[in-house]
Amino acid sequence: METDRSLKALLSFLDYMADKGLAPKNTVFARKAAASKVLGILSDDEANDVINVDLAHTMARFGNLKGKGYTPASLTTYQSRVKSAIEDFSSYLKNPLAFRPAGQSRERAAKAPPTTASESSKTSPPVTRTPSEIARTAPVSDTILPIAIRADLTVYIQGLPFNLSKAEASKIAAVIMALSGD
Repeated sequence: METDRSLKALLSFLDYMADKGLAPKNTVFARKAAASKVLGILSDDEANDVINVDLAHTMARFGNLKGKGYTPASLTTYQSRVKSAIEDFSSYLKNPLAFRPAGQSRERAAKAPPTTASESSKTSPPVTRTPSEIARTAPVSDTILPIAIRADLTVYIQGLPFNLSKAEASKIAAVIMALSGD
């Protein structure tokens, strides 16, 4: 039996998820909108099998074609939504009876914190984090700061920490100054 793995079938599946209450409607509709826009750039042949689409490549193409209308953060969000939609669709096609939406079937067990310092050192190794991990967990603003630098050009800055120091601002300014050709 051949299974329809097309973009049209994916969008119908997302409607089914919303109708059956398998995920919050707002979540499903956000995934559907993202999938429709991002996968809408595919040729008819490519759109016949969305399960095997190279999503990173498709997102790069989408960014090249439609990127001016989106911030980098929104493109990342779109990619995440499309990925979740495709993963759920693929899971459903493999076994409709056992289907559970991603994130819905896993329960997180709460782990009690260690009660003493010596117990803490026994149970977990020292935490070492890379700079990129620290950057992902630092308290940053998700506000996008538009800066009009010319009459016809606005740049957008996002991800600044709430507690940005003058020294950190100077580092950012130095990087931008290095980009200028003057």
